Amino acid sequence: MKDTAYSSSNVLIRVYENNLLTRAHFERMLTADSFEEAVNVLRETPYRNDVDRIKEDKNYDSMFMNELHQTYNEMLNIVPNKELIELFGLRYAYHNMKVLFKEEITDQDLDHLFIPIGRYPISELRQAVRTRESDVLPEEYMNSINEVKTDYEEYHNVQAVDIILDRRYFTHARLLADETGESGVPELIERHIDYNNFSTLVRGIQQNRTRNFMLTILSSSGSIPKADLLELVEKDLNAVAEYYKKTDYRDIVNRAIDKDTGELSTVNVDYETDKAYMEKMREARLESFGPKPVIAYLYAKETEVMNLRLILSGKENGLTADEIRERMRLNYA
Repeated sequence: MKDTAYSSSNVLIRVYENNLLTRAHFERMLTADSFEEAVNVLRETPYRNDVDRIKEDKNYDSMFMNELHQTYNEMLNIVPNKELIELFGLRYAYHNMKVLFKEEITDQDLDHLFIPIGRYPISELRQAVRTRESDVLPEEYMNSINEVKTDYEEYHNVQAVDIILDRRYFTHARLLADETGESGVPELIERHIDYNNFSTLVRGIQQNRTRNFMLTILSSSGSIPKADLLELVEKDLNAVAEYYKKTDYRDIVNRAIDKDTGELSTVNVDYETDKAYMEKMREARLESFGPKPVIAYLYAKETEVMNLRLILSGKENGLTADEIRERMRLNYA
């Protein structure tokens, strides 16, 4: 799609960005003396109308998820390429599929766990999970559903549902990125998969996971061959660091090595890959044409919601500002 096709939507994105919370807002919430005082900061933001309700019932999770739902719906309305919004909301569809399978397997009502974000309604996903048939869902959704159904019918392993759908999500995302036809989007998703594989690999080695287990959870849709990652599983963290230093991710590796142990740590890897991805979003935001400002805005809104939930939950549970701050993700706002 031509970059100029996003001209009108990008103008709106610039307006929406003005309503994003700033670091100053977050800092004031962090240093507030109580949950109530932290919530009061929101009176100066677009969340002002929800302040009293949050104080009364403390049901801020549903309120923030509703905000995110409205954001995705708005993007579907204003962005010319619907596949782009579908791509960045895909993880919610896969979350909902996990819930649907668990409902079916355990015969429980798990309606409270659904997240109403995605291009296709939960009712369509539910029908596909129950019947293996859908006249609406594209092939990749059905491939994911059928793989889980087949595996469960053979092994009856509930935990495998999450493992399979996590892996299938990355496969689906990489294919959908290509289908958007947007320049730079496949590379961005590939980088996201590489970051996840890097973190998963380090965590797996630290937990002494077997090669067979890692085979099931590592994605083959990144730029680094899965075969290489599996070879590293049988080595140590120093070997992982040396391998990644020969890739485009060498700077992340150098920053992720723990100064005390001299080895990679999952905490550092997660922090550095999150930071690097945020920098990509910052660069995307600055582009004048094309789809990247839309992507950056969705990232910023999701980060805002996540940080708000972390702060309010932390305040509610008596955590210190520093304890909350170290769990927060950076944003470009």
